[in-house]
Amino acid sequence: MATKQAFNNPQLPDFSQVFSWGLKVSDFSEVFFVTGHTDCSPEFITQHPNDPVGQTQVVLQQMKELIESAGFSIDDIVRTDWTFTNDVDNEQFSQIAALWQDYLAEVEVKPATGTLRYVQRLGMEGLMVEYEMMLAR
Repeated sequence: MATKQAFNNPQLPDFSQVFSWGLKVSDFSEVFFVTGHTDCSPEFITQHPNDPVGQTQVVLQQMKELIESAGFSIDDIVRTDWTFTNDVDNEQFSQIAALWQDYLAEVEVKPATGTLRYVQRLGMEGLMVEYEMMLAR
């Protein structure tokens, strides 16, 4: 299992319930990259069109199942990347952040997060969020 040490930046807002501003990772032997996940079925259908909160719920469950099938756990997450369409508003952002906070509640050392990106469009119509992860153990 990797050794993780979180670093807070007192000059920035405290998001320590969701992510770390800096994360030192050592003593690991494996890295697992989880590419961008969206609320997209094998038939290219979204369960929650134009609903970024519903899409986030689906994606977090999908990612949990994938990382566990690879022998990892959410405790192994060292980085997340978030991509939203420009249509995600502040209220939806807050709800999404709360979902991530719940998802990572039991993780002692929170992962670092990459840049929050806002884009015009994602791969399919109706998609509003896409997430990626990097894990180490």
